Amino acid sequence: MPRTVSIKSARSPKFAPLLGLALAGLVAGCADAPRPEAATPSDASLLHTGDTVNITVFGQPQLTGEQIVDDHGEVSVLLAGRAKIAGLTPTAAEGALRERLGKGGIVVTPSVSVVVTKHLPVYVVGEVARPGSYDWSGDLRTINAVALAGGYTYRAKSSGLRVIRHGDPQHTEYAADQTTEIEPGDTVIVPERWF
Repeated sequence: MPRTVSIKSARSPKFAPLLGLALAGLVAGCADAPRPEAATPSDASLLHTGDTVNITVFGQPQLTGEQIVDDHGEVSVLLAGRAKIAGLTPTAAEGALRERLGKGGIVVTPSVSVVVTKHLPVYVVGEVARPGSYDWSGDLRTINAVALAGGYTYRAKSSGLRVIRHGDPQHTEYAADQTTEIEPGDTVIVPERWF
């Protein structure tokens, strides 16, 4: 027959050391619990899918124009075909397009410029006044993104911010603080306070 211990007997000095050990074990277990990784910034200087770029081939107006980097990270340039530029800096993208246009004498000594005219937006969700998407600008921090979304609601837990990095196939929520750098396409999550 299983032995039961009454609450009254558990409070007796005889069981006090056991109760203390159990509480110490619980506290130690909480201290060793895995913590979410901190959000690390991606490289804002790189081109991303969804960015709008203006490609200029000097002296070749028919090869010049504005395009959106497609889901494969590519743009299409007349005579050069499709070129993957996502993950490159604008300068590296210029070099890649220059090389493709120069191959086979398509364009003699091409001069190419790639300028980002619009980055992917930043998404702010959760306990903010106006959740939604907002234009990204250089050196954007979580506190700035929250301000764009109208600030925290009264239920917001500002110490529990999370960031999902653009292009992360796992959609991992990383721990963030109010100074965490936000890149194009990132999502800022403002959780609700429970007490």
